[in-house]
Amino acid sequence: MQVEYPKYRWSDRFLLLDMIEGLKTTFRELWKPKVTIRYPEERLEPQDRFRGMFRFSFDRCIACKLCAVACPIDIIYIDVHDETREIDGKSKKIKVLDRYDIDVKRCMFCSLCEEACPTKPKSIWLTTKTYELATYDRNDLYFNMQELEYWDDRPRFSGLDGEGEREELEAASRELPGSLPVAAEAAAPPLGGSLHSGGSPDSGGSHQGGGAS
Repeated sequence: MQVEYPKYRWSDRFLLLDMIEGLKTTFRELWKPKVTIRYPEERLEPQDRFRGMFRFSFDRCIACKLCAVACPIDIIYIDVHDETREIDGKSKKIKVLDRYDIDVKRCMFCSLCEEACPTKPKSIWLTTKTYELATYDRNDLYFNMQELEYWDDRPRFSGLDGEGEREELEAASRELPGSLPVAAEAAAPPLGGSLHSGGSPDSGGSHQGGGAS
């Protein structure tokens, strides 16, 4: 089967019509308002159905383990034991939750655990609108029952380490007359000439290895 390609006309190459056709989107988006924000000082609010960080309620949970069964990658670990308690004058056997852990670093946030939960309202839910879970240690992404229940909000950005001290030094250097900025002061050579190996500023920077005449 022979494939026939369209023939190029000399006007297409001369007028650069293909390039102009490709720049249509660029010119169309050029005049629209920008949506860029200064993250992490500014954050966009996720939609209501956004699946983010877990939240758990011990009081609502009935220890049915349906969420662990529904999890497709088995990252929910639940331990329960049976107890006999007197409720309304009658002894009843109930399940008591001992352990409810989630390995969040392996989670794909499919929300199947939330859909399988039979309680109303849900005992486990992902609509917390939190997506900032980055950490330097993988063990920090393993949450137990207490951490899931009393976890409140995403971590707030407080600036880089040492950023406040550097700003204070720069402000102090600007107040002193004739002082150099912090960056320029660090790069400035020492007084009395350059210091070489085997010499000193007072000796005019003599080099090492000069033989005595």
